[in-house]
Amino acid sequence: MHDVIRDMALWIACKIDKEEENFLVHAGALLTEAPKIKDWEGFKRISLMENNITSLSAIPNCPHLRTLLLYRNRISMITDGFFQFMPSLKVLNLGFNIFLNKLPSGLSSLISLEHLDLSFTVIRELPEEMKALVNLRYLNLEYVYLNRLPLQLLCNFTKLQALRMLGCSNYSGEEEDRVFFKDAEPFMKELLCLENLDLLSFTFDSWHAFETFLTFQKLLSCTESLELTKLYTPMSLNVLPLAYMKHLKNFLIQNCAFEELKIENAVEIQNLVQRGFRSLHTVCISDCSRLKELTWLVFAPNLKNIDVQNCNNMEEIISPGKLSEVSEIKERQNFLAELKFLCLKDLENLESIYFDPLPFPQLKEIEVTGCPKLKKLPLDSTRAMGHKIVVKGNIEWWVELQWEDRVTQRVFSTCFDPMEIVF
Repeated sequence: MHDVIRDMALWIACKIDKEEENFLVHAGALLTEAPKIKDWEGFKRISLMENNITSLSAIPNCPHLRTLLLYRNRISMITDGFFQFMPSLKVLNLGFNIFLNKLPSGLSSLISLEHLDLSFTVIRELPEEMKALVNLRYLNLEYVYLNRLPLQLLCNFTKLQALRMLGCSNYSGEEEDRVFFKDAEPFMKELLCLENLDLLSFTFDSWHAFETFLTFQKLLSCTESLELTKLYTPMSLNVLPLAYMKHLKNFLIQNCAFEELKIENAVEIQNLVQRGFRSLHTVCISDCSRLKELTWLVFAPNLKNIDVQNCNNMEEIISPGKLSEVSEIKERQNFLAELKFLCLKDLENLESIYFDPLPFPQLKEIEVTGCPKLKKLPLDSTRAMGHKIVVKGNIEWWVELQWEDRVTQRVFSTCFDPMEIVF
């Protein structure tokens, strides 16, 4: 964990008493206004997170302030110059202020800032004066729908270690200012200049930009989360280049036209079985109406979460036909051994997860809704000997399930958690 992130996490975890010297804490206090500015002076750390504050209209003088947490408020306006007298500020969290659409002038005064979280705001533009934040180590822009990210901005952050941009690709600004315009090569080369960078998260809605990304090994090696969205060509995706991304934990595909996710190079299979997808923990796939199966998941030995939703043509999660082509895995029958959560929603043609029972030694929960053709789960009575699995779904689906035998049906009869149908 990065030092600045750890410092902030430890501070929050300490649950510091309000009256403790140098700390001002009004977290979750239902405030609609910030405390009076004169009350800010002298504090080193201030937390006003999880309130209903709508604006910051006065300019505080906080020469000793190191941490300012404004996370989860309703802030829509921060007055220009608000940060002008905070030269010691290291941590600033403005995340989840969903009405905040503009940063105030005066950010260049934050010469000590190391951690900046703007996630889940509606900020449209990062100002040029942010180039002065040369000590920045952590920048979170996840789900910030920027119209403009100035070129040559990021390369000023020479100490940057973590850059989170998941969900930050739906640009509507001028093409030359779009991060992923055409092949996104200028943006990628900016990132390559950041020698300390070791954590990335990205969303790509341009196939050319994604192809360019795959050519930069340094970026591949430090990417933790990757999302592909609104890609309507090509018709298939070779997942092999993703297999050796040593830090890839989360892979998401949304609203893409892929008919197949495949491993194109059969020569690589043995190497893939031994070394591929070692860090991958979560796969989420939604609104991909042409996909029929996800057999490639068997190559991810440490996969913990699978979430598949609204894929109308999905027939199988693991296809026996596809799996028969990979004898190295089929013979072992130990795939998905680390799986903890399986969520299947609105897959109207899904008939099978896998045709045989699987051990699932770590499985905690299966959730199935809107899958009327799924009549059997890959479970048998031996699976119930260990810790209990919770199966969530509609009661109509549950009573029609077919079981391996009566013993299996009996041992799992207490595992069902019915879900209400929401209209």
